[in-house]
Amino acid sequence: MNIFLIPFTPMRHTSVAVVCAALCAIAWWVVLALTWSGPPWSASWDGPIFLGTLAAAAGGGSMLAEGALRRWPMWRRALFTLMGVGSSTLFALLFYAAWSALLGPAVLGEELSDPSLVSLRFRLLGWLSAGFGAGVGPMMVRRFKGGLSHLVGGVVAGFVGGLVWYVLGYKPYNLGTDLFLASALGATSFGFAYGLFTWGVPDELYAGWLRVLTVTRHARRIPINAPDGTPRERFVGHFPRGLDLFLPAEEGVLELHVSVLLNRRGEFRARGLTLEPTSVQRFLERVDLSYDKRRPAPLDTRLASGDRIVMGKAGSKTVVEFLMLPREER
Repeated sequence: MNIFLIPFTPMRHTSVAVVCAALCAIAWWVVLALTWSGPPWSASWDGPIFLGTLAAAAGGGSMLAEGALRRWPMWRRALFTLMGVGSSTLFALLFYAAWSALLGPAVLGEELSDPSLVSLRFRLLGWLSAGFGAGVGPMMVRRFKGGLSHLVGGVVAGFVGGLVWYVLGYKPYNLGTDLFLASALGATSFGFAYGLFTWGVPDELYAGWLRVLTVTRHARRIPINAPDGTPRERFVGHFPRGLDLFLPAEEGVLELHVSVLLNRRGEFRARGLTLEPTSVQRFLERVDLSYDKRRPAPLDTRLASGDRIVMGKAGSKTVVEFLMLPREER
């Protein structure tokens, strides 16, 4: 996991999902390897060992990915990963035991204790227990940040993993009655859904930048975020002193033309500060920010990565682009 290789697009949230899916697939292989010459445990332990290992791989993988993205020291990465593995395993096994030994028999009867039954009716709550435990563990390690996404995402992961496992192992589909392929893809689906819904790459790892696209001062760029993370406003124009981004007057830029600010809610916004043509352009949308004398304050609009700010009249326009880049970018 390298923050410099993950662009600021919605697809960035699949990065952690891929890591968790790969680790859950490895966890499935490890459990399978231990049973190659016969499992060293009784058949009644197949479920808790398999699902507990998946929970450990998903929870630990999420913490490992966060440590790599945040550039934590190696000792801290190892510590938080082990905490994620231990807490996920513990809660997954506790919830599994509560279902299989207490609540399950009262609802479904003593048939639940038969390990040969692979019906979704009997095993879905086991998958949900693993997902819920994998969500609770890292949630506590992260000091309850994103609590709802952890709980809901864990349950969704358990449901997706159990559903894939059951559908692919269902005999009429002729995909193998030994549940080999079903358990492999069920484990992988569990990890992918867990990484996708519980914890994604946070916006705080990125910072806003302005980059000049026109020939004059092409590729000149400045950061928007303050070093300490406090709100900040950057001004663009050709006023000789004090502006953050100087652009020549010959390009249609006024002394004080536009500003881009980061407000207290963490939003990036562009404000038009002149009567001259000023607009923000994005796919299928154009926002006019030219100052309206009838309004008490300048017009502004929220910025997204890739938006372009066009300043000046036709024939003498200057274009700058707003980008979200890794905070460590220089």
